[in-house]
Amino acid sequence: MQDFTTFVEILKLDDPLNINLDTRYQIKLISLISLGMFLFMLFFQPFEYKMEDFNDRMIFVLGIAAITFIVLGIFRIVMPVSITRRIHAESIKISNEVGLILLIWLFITAANVCYLYFVGKIDLTLSVGVQIALFSAFPSIVLKLADVNRMLRDQLQHFVRRNLKLEQDLSKEKEKPALPVLLKSDSKNDDLEALPDDLMMFQSADNYVIAVYRKDDRTERKMLRTTMKSIQGTLKEHPEFLRCHRTCIVNTSYILNLSNSYKGHRLTLLDMEEEIPVSRQYLLSIKEVLNSA
Repeated sequence: MQDFTTFVEILKLDDPLNINLDTRYQIKLISLISLGMFLFMLFFQPFEYKMEDFNDRMIFVLGIAAITFIVLGIFRIVMPVSITRRIHAESIKISNEVGLILLIWLFITAANVCYLYFVGKIDLTLSVGVQIALFSAFPSIVLKLADVNRMLRDQLQHFVRRNLKLEQDLSKEKEKPALPVLLKSDSKNDDLEALPDDLMMFQSADNYVIAVYRKDDRTERKMLRTTMKSIQGTLKEHPEFLRCHRTCIVNTSYILNLSNSYKGHRLTLLDMEEEIPVSRQYLLSIKEVLNSA
């Protein structure tokens, strides 16, 4: 019965109702950007479109805003939901999200060029093309700034919650000192002994496990000839260590942020540049820890 309940909770992660919060945010953001494009075209009139009637001009400017809304809606709402449902998120390899922002810019630019030429009857020249490209870059720039702002805001909220939790944990640790754990390797000379708080993560590499840990205010790595199952067994008395992927175990105390993109769910850890993948089967437990922090 417990396994069935866990299975149902995991399935809920793909339920569109769980995506509504992010979808509403995206719709609001896209609407504001489209409104900005509409107001800019209306008041500054950067292009000399050949329309004398006021109503025709209003409808024409609304077309520019509609193009922006449709393109952004496809890339920010329709595509992520469709790809997540049809393709396992971890199988999608997009190394740089800046590329997606540039793709949005190119689509909006191409749509605006066609719209201004065929509907607005604007004479296309090199200078006009550059103006259209610069004008069309506005939505992409605002999207990127909004994404960065949202990430920083989420990280700040997470830091505040984690600081409160750390204060509580420190008061408890004063009552009993932490003891080091011994991580044994099949190669006897490669054993690793460290405090649980210094262990950051473990990642499997063929017949080895890479241990990432803190030592003298530096991040160190050590190869242990062992298995992830053995590591989990050694750390079973330390609930802060969670499996987030078949190849990774993380110390949740070092998690800065959990993000979701075309690359799937990823964890950002303190003092680590590379992001850690999160499998769907472990996503629920990671979210529970972060929400309770």
